[in-house]
Amino acid sequence: MLEFFPGEVARLSNVITDAAGAAVDPGAVRVKVKGPDGVTTIYTYPAAVIKSAAGQYYCEVPLPAAGAYLWRWEADAPNAGASQGNFLVLPGNV
Repeated sequence: MLEFFPGEVARLSNVITDAAGAAVDPGAVRVKVKGPDGVTTIYTYPAAVIKSAAGQYYCEVPLPAAGAYLWRWEADAPNAGASQGNFLVLPGNV
């Protein structure tokens, strides 16, 4: 599991591929991040999600508080799909 500290920024990235494994663009792409306070923030392309190449996207997420964060990438047709995971923000020592 990835670990961060409060005040850091997590760069979440995703590569969208077709059945042959080639990087392809979807109709729309977004990433949802649920923080330890239970609030879900939705980041969308092109407002907050950045396209670095065909099918390759990333989003920089500020991490203001310690706790568990959940994330989920969603892509719409064509080339629809989803992936999800989590990471932890550890409390500071001082």
